[in-house]
Amino acid sequence: QSDMQSWEEQSQGAIYTVEYACSAIKSMTDSSVYFKSIDSLLKHSIAMKEQLNAAQGRRYPQNPGKKIPGKS
Repeated sequence: QSDMQSWEEQSQGAIYTVEYACSAIKSMTDSSVYFKSIDSLLKHSIAMKEQLNAAQGRRYPQNPGKKIPGKS
């Protein structure tokens, strides 16, 4: 009977582990919407930062003493 009880306890532990793992996977799957949103926001901010850098580059040239061809 002790062997049977031990087997039952091990089985219950394994079932709990599998259920916990399934729950964790479901949570990760449900979170994918948020990760996609974060990814989109990061890409958008990088693009905006690049636009700002380009605009600042036009406003404040890197080499102010260097003459631009065709300009006096």
